[in-house]
Amino acid sequence: MLRFHPPRFNDVALLRAIEPSRFLAFLQRFDHYLHSQGFEIPEAPGLSDAQLRTLVEVFHNNDGHTPAELMEALFHISELADDQGTEALLVLASKRCIELPDGDLSPADVAMAIWLQDPDLLRRANCQRVVLRFQSFYCYMNRTLEAPLFEMPTESTLRRIEEEINDFNRSRRRGGGAAVWMYEFRNEIAFLIRYGGSLQRDEVMDDDLCRPDVRRPVNYDLVVYNVDTGELRIRADLVSERKFYCKLFSLQLFQDPTFFEHGETFDLNAIYRLEEDIQSTGFVPGIERIVLLEIQEVLVGGKVLHITLRSDAIFEAIREHNRQLTPTGRLVSAKFRVYLESKEEVTVTICSGNKLRLSRQIGLEAINQWMLFHGMRVPNHATVRMQTPSPLANHLAHPQPKSTKVSVGSRTG
Repeated sequence: MLRFHPPRFNDVALLRAIEPSRFLAFLQRFDHYLHSQGFEIPEAPGLSDAQLRTLVEVFHNNDGHTPAELMEALFHISELADDQGTEALLVLASKRCIELPDGDLSPADVAMAIWLQDPDLLRRANCQRVVLRFQSFYCYMNRTLEAPLFEMPTESTLRRIEEEINDFNRSRRRGGGAAVWMYEFRNEIAFLIRYGGSLQRDEVMDDDLCRPDVRRPVNYDLVVYNVDTGELRIRADLVSERKFYCKLFSLQLFQDPTFFEHGETFDLNAIYRLEEDIQSTGFVPGIERIVLLEIQEVLVGGKVLHITLRSDAIFEAIREHNRQLTPTGRLVSAKFRVYLESKEEVTVTICSGNKLRLSRQIGLEAINQWMLFHGMRVPNHATVRMQTPSPLANHLAHPQPKSTKVSVGSRTG
């Protein structure tokens, strides 16, 4: 998932845009660590470009001894150092009655000023952006007959979750250091999970000398529980991680390790059955029009054949080219454009199994109702436990990405 690599802190101009005395107060929180890295904090505010370039190198040189608080501060400040981040921070600061300095402030200045007063507010603002931003989730329904009564986890419960995550990662030679933050957004409870990745060895140039660089990158996963529907949404890279989170949050939230079924949530066979009628809104309030943009189909045989059909009018194009959908194949994904009555639109990609991708986190309740109407979403609390997949089926449902290197500047799954 997300790596500890604050891209905005590559720019000396960004550091220059922070009020000098505020930046100095920030650095003094980590004076012992900076001293160990060969950087001496000046007594008076104001740093030269050479000093700022040295700081940039220190910020990006995670040698295993970087304070966790410094990594969190740099990560969240970097994420929120733009106009959208500033807007989110100002709203939350107003609700918390936090006074900001007078005068014109750069986005990085606002983020750092709030971090110095209330670090948790900075985390909350960033977590909210993660929850609401374009991203992919794997969706899991619980196995009860209705959404259960939900009690907010206590601090001790969060610490147990951290310990379990540490044990899970240590068994995979990743080490400990996990942290979990919980935030409430309307009817959803979001758990932002930080953990250390696998040890990475590389070589870097230090002036004119080449030296080894050994580090454990910091990764972030996200687990969101919907109190109204009883659904758990998970954003994590590996199948083993998603299974682990299902079991972990089942046990810690509901004292039942099998509460969230690791099973099928979406079924695309309705497209074979309904064809053009799949674009019907189903009279769902909030949806004005729906257009199917793309389907990906797999024909399994001696040789596996992948077929992608893409058009602004797929069914008309199929007829024009004397083609037809093959009911004996397997649809692995379908992309729709949903036009909402609010005059907004969102692109929805549904993958067979339990993966859902939204271009924007809007209209989700109406989209869920539309999927249920057409049978593309398994009715709540009726998910079917998936059988152990064959290597081929697992590859089709969970294709490997072309690259595993992801910048923290993109928190999308």
